[in-house]
Amino acid sequence: MFAKFKAWLERNRGEERLIFNQRYELLQGRHFTIRQARFADISSIIEIEERIYGTAPWNANAFQLELERDRDRLYLVTTYDGQVVAYVGCSFNRYRNESHITNIGVSPAYQNRKIGSRLIQILKGYANQHDYSRMTLEVRAHNLQARRLYERLGFRQINIKPRYYIDNREDAVEMEVKL
Repeated sequence: MFAKFKAWLERNRGEERLIFNQRYELLQGRHFTIRQARFADISSIIEIEERIYGTAPWNANAFQLELERDRDRLYLVTTYDGQVVAYVGCSFNRYRNESHITNIGVSPAYQNRKIGSRLIQILKGYANQHDYSRMTLEVRAHNLQARRLYERLGFRQINIKPRYYIDNREDAVEMEVKL
């Protein structure tokens, strides 16, 4: 046990914050800004979740805890005219050499504009650049539109997680892409 902890400590010594440099993207004729999420963005992220799901699956405290974990979590937001219109979160596990998309949401008024695809592509590039070997995510089994999107982005189904979602006990499809 001690040898395992010592190896983990060596890998994570001097671990620094995950940093993402703001960028500008032209998507379907509109200029969007993609930047690292800030605490001030949490209310906008929750509003997007409420527009998508009716109620936000994650509360403000959950997002705050995620943003505080800036050594192994990276959250990005997409803005248009100063308003947050999309977000994505990703965890990075150095020990397992994998990244995992924790959540993603695009405001309904901005869906089908390739924003979600672009956010995932950016995270895949980030993970690849930092030498992670794979990226995973879960998606609701009934969400065929999202599953098709993930497949177009290279993800493949690897597992079914029965009764995964708390709100309705729906199964999750676990998907993976090798980087």
